Amino acid sequence: MIKKAKLEYSLKMRYINDLDAKTIEELEMIIRDDKRYKSRYRSQAILLSNQGKNVNEIADIFGYKIRTIYRWFNHFDLEGVEGLHDLEGRGRKATLIEEVHSKSVHESIKKNST
Repeated sequence: MIKKAKLEYSLKMRYINDLDAKTIEELEMIIRDDKRYKSRYRSQAILLSNQGKNVNEIADIFGYKIRTIYRWFNHFDLEGVEGLHDLEGRGRKATLIEEVHSKSVHESIKKNST
């Protein structure tokens, strides 16, 4: 009975396929150059799906839930490569604001270097 349910679920698997060369190049550039690991993971997941890996395999590779992988696919479908990046305002805010503290930082560096 469990196998049957799993089989039915696997028949509904979703893939991202038929990516054009430009999109593949953009995804590879994100994997290679982006400093945010989440964007790299998401890009890699899209490429793996394009290569024929199913959602279960991708979820296992990255250690995320299947629902998360589907969410990445949905963002990619709606917004393209830009949908793979975190939204502005996510994550910890900077404790050092350059405009406010740059003068005092430069003064401290001068003071300590002499």
